[in-house]
This record gives sequence, C-alpha cells and structure tokens, in this order.
Amino acid sequence: MNLANRLLALLSISPKNIQEKEQLSKVQLVSITSSITSVFFLVLSVVLFITAKPTQGLTMLGTTIILVVIQIFTAKNILVNELRQGFVITSGFALLFLLVTIENTAIGILSFSVLPLITVGVLGHSKGGLFSSFFGVLYLATLFIPFSFLPGLAELPINLKIIGSTIYLLSLIHITLIDFIRVNIHNQLEKQLLDQESTLKLKEDFISNLSHQIRTPLNNIMVVANILENISNDEKQKDLIDTIHASTNNLVNVVNSMVEISNVDIKERGSININFNLYSTINSTIKLFSTQNSNQTAFSLKIDDSIPQSLIGDPVRIKQIFLNLIESILKNRSSSKANVTIKVSKIREVKDSIELSVEVSSNKPILLPLNEGHNLFITNESTLTSASTQMYIDLLELSITQKLIESNGGKLQIALSAEDAAFSFPYTLNVTTSDTEVVTPKPKPAATHESDLSMDAPISKAVELENANVLLVEDNLINQKIVVLSLKKLVKNIDIANNGKEALDKFGTSRFDIILMDIQMPIMNGIVATKKIREIEASSNSHTPIIAITANALLGDKEECLAAGMDDYISKPFQIEVLIQKMKNLLK
Repeated sequence: MNLANRLLALLSISPKNIQEKEQLSKVQLVSITSSITSVFFLVLSVVLFITAKPTQGLTMLGTTIILVVIQIFTAKNILVNELRQGFVITSGFALLFLLVTIENTAIGILSFSVLPLITVGVLGHSKGGLFSSFFGVLYLATLFIPFSFLPGLAELPINLKIIGSTIYLLSLIHITLIDFIRVNIHNQLEKQLLDQESTLKLKEDFISNLSHQIRTPLNNIMVVANILENISNDEKQKDLIDTIHASTNNLVNVVNSMVEISNVDIKERGSININFNLYSTINSTIKLFSTQNSNQTAFSLKIDDSIPQSLIGDPVRIKQIFLNLIESILKNRSSSKANVTIKVSKIREVKDSIELSVEVSSNKPILLPLNEGHNLFITNESTLTSASTQMYIDLLELSITQKLIESNGGKLQIALSAEDAAFSFPYTLNVTTSDTEVVTPKPKPAATHESDLSMDAPISKAVELENANVLLVEDNLINQKIVVLSLKKLVKNIDIANNGKEALDKFGTSRFDIILMDIQMPIMNGIVATKKIREIEASSNSHTPIIAITANALLGDKEECLAAGMDDYISKPFQIEVLIQKMKNLLK
C-alpha cells in the first residue's frame, strides 16, 4: 500500500483548486495515464535514436513534449475535453506514423497495441472506446490492405498481422471492461452513500420531531406538578406529586440520551464571510455568562491593539467557539468562583489576512467527568497525566468546537493542571480594506467586569419582574396556559402572540420589557421574528431581552438561537424557577 501511495504521488498531479472528489479522481487518472504515456514515448524515442532511426525518434520525442505540456495544463486544471482528445489523437497518429515508417515492423505493431490503454485511460470507456475503434480501423486497413506506398507492411506474414490485430482488440476489450466495472462500482458506492445520507437525514428529522413532541408535554407535566405542589397541603398528594416529578425526570433523561445519539450525524453549519467587529462579537458572548454568573465568575477580555477593529469572517462560528469553551469551563470548574480570561494576540499578518492566537483560561482547575453519570470528577493531574488532547475534548464535550477550529485550519490545544486550565488555538481572519473598514470604538483597558464588558450595549433601566411587560410568543394554547399559570403570581402584565408575525405587530405598537419566544411556529418562526425585532431595534438603539423557550434541544439549536439575537435559551422540559431566574437576570 505504501508503494502504491508513493507511485500515485509520483505519477499524478492533484490541482489545488479542485475540491470535488469525483472530479479530482478523474483528473488524477488522466494525469497518471499521461505520465506513463510520456515515459513510454520518451523510452521509445531513445530506442529509435540508438537504432539509428532519427526521423521516428524525433517524432516520438516531439510527441513526448506535447504530452508534457498537457501535463502542465492538468496541473493548472485547464485540461478541457478538447485537450484530452488532442492528447489521444497526437498519441494515435504518432504510433501510426511509427508503424508505417519503421523497418522493424514488430516494434511498430507492439507499440500500437498500447493505444487502447491510453485512449480509455484519458477519455473513459465510452469516448475512449470510440477513438480506439477509429484508430483500430486505420490499423487494420494499414495491415491488411496492400497499399503500394507501404511495401514493408504488405510483405508482412499473415500470422504476424493476425497476432497484432488480436493483441490490439484484446487490449481494447480488456481496458474497456475494467473501466466500465470501475465506473459502475463508483456509481453504486455513490448511490449507497446518497441513500445512507438520506436515511441519516430522515433519522435526524424523526428524532428532532420526536424530541420536540415529547418535550412539550413533559414540560407541561412538570409545570402542572409544580403548581399542584404549591397549592396542596395533603401529604399523600405531595407524595404522588413527587412520584410524578421522579418519573418525569426519568423520561427527560431518556429524551436527552436519544438526542445525544442523534447529534452524531448533525451537519455543520456552512461558513460565511462578513464584515464584523471582533471585540463586539466576543464581548456579546461574555455578557450572556456575565448576567448568569455575576457573583461567581469574573471575566477579563484582552485584545491586542495591533489587531484591526474591523475584520472579515464568520462571527457566528467565533461566537459558537467561545460559547462552548466558556460553558465547558463554568460547567466543570472545581470552585464556585473563578476568573475567566480571554486573550487575543496577533501571530502574523500577511496581505489581506491575519492569524490570531486565542487563549481562554481559568484560574481554577477543570474537573473532568469520567463516568457515564458525570457525577465523579477528578483533576487530570492526579489520574490522567498521560491522557491525550482528544480525550480531554471528548470528556469536556468540545467535539463541535474542535471541528469549527479545524475548519479554519487550526487545532485546539488544552493544557490542564491542578491550579488552572487553558484552551488555546490559532484562528485566521481576513482584513478589511481601507474603503470598507467599519470603525467601532474599542476600549483601551482590559474589561474585567460585566459592566465594563457592556460598554457598547444600549443602556436600559432595571425592571422588577412583577412590573415587567412580558410578551409570550407561543402557538400552542395549552403551552400558553401553562406558562401564564406559572407566571401570573409573579408577573402582572403578560401579553400573548400566537406566532412570529403577530409578535412583530405587537412589538411595533407596544413596549415590552422581555419576550419569551417559541421557535417552531406557523406563519413566522421564532428565529425569523427575533432577527426582524433586532433589525427594528438597530435604528432606535434599544434592546429588548428575548429568551428562547423551545422544545428544540439538538446540537446547535442553542447556538442558532443566540446567533439570531436572542439573549438566553431554555429547552423544555424546564423548571419554572430556572425560567424566572433567567428573566430576573435579563431585567436587571
């Protein structure tokens, strides 16, 4: 296998600007055939020069040069059909010329017999077979028709002519069948791959829909159980309610396990390139965690002044990376309080791109979950000193983060110790030109508190939950009733919109302090509605907190909601206390 790989690398050329595997393999096949053919004609020209056949030798040498030129075009991906056909025609007539001019006709006959290998190798069994048949007719006519200007061939023994014709025919049949079988196998494998992808997509959609359908009634059961628990004083009833809670939690674990299996096959979001501000992108990500962990976590963001304020890239992917890394640190931290530091420095800047070095670190150690229940945590220094980075990535559930970084050409590095933890990686972005650069002010000192990190955010007054105007966007009447029942003792004003379009209409005529947004709704879903709300707010420099309340809990759903402009995310089923706390945090 190693020898085959070396020969493939030696004889084939893989153009850099070809990404489709099918096209790349086709170009490689043509490249290999032309390389071997070039060597064949070069050796043939040397033999002819040695045997004092200068005319034929020069012809074969000229043919070699033409084939080498075609190789160069192959390397630049300029090998169009006309050039490939020209390759075959040049080779065919060169060998035909050798056949009719050389005195040693055995050399001509044997050389001409390799032509089917060349034509089918370059053009495939369909077109290659046609060209081989065309030259085969000329070959037979040259051998069996007694042309007066070809006395040497006319005097050849009949048995030599028959052997030469047979070799040519068998060579054509052999290479045609091989290429036909190769193409059929490739098509079958491609069909199987498409079928598997279709099956996986159906499975993904099925699990996603099933998860959504299960989570909504589960959430309703949990909320109703909480309400009953608060209004019931009977011990037996409370015991039954506790049983409902326990059974519901078991069902939640089953749904979560099912979702984790489905996550394996979820496709990655395609990358985009837009003009964005790196500081604002990271800052908005930090703010989410700052509001949730204001008393436990302090954040510090340090970006080199040498890094341009305006860059070109995919801010959603960058936000995904930082969301996952910070969430992993907070979820697995060994202490209730921690300092998270983000440092971005410049490695190098070349032409219109800049390579950055990013480090997300914590002053507290990360405790790795080692068992299925994720309830046994130990520091890696005491037990996992020989563990690989991949093991850390798997244990900390950073596979998606790793893929996002690798898609940019970088590699996630993890350094864990008993004192601290650090995640680092390089990331390359494009630099905007002077005429398109967007100027966004960036504070000079490093931000260390949530208030510092929010310097570029619209200013809004703190609102108590009971006085807040809440807009609930939900299409399911039962879900509407459940949420209203849960919040009515804590919130005075709750308005309801049945879909995203209705929410936009209400948002345009009334002022709301916070919005609870469902995702899957008719007419207009929650993602589209949120984006349109943010577009409206952009012109007025205002900001209304939006919490996604959704039964979507597959990998990437949270990132999609946050990337759309939502401030927080909660998946069903949830404890009502968690939703209330999120609302309070965002209303502060």
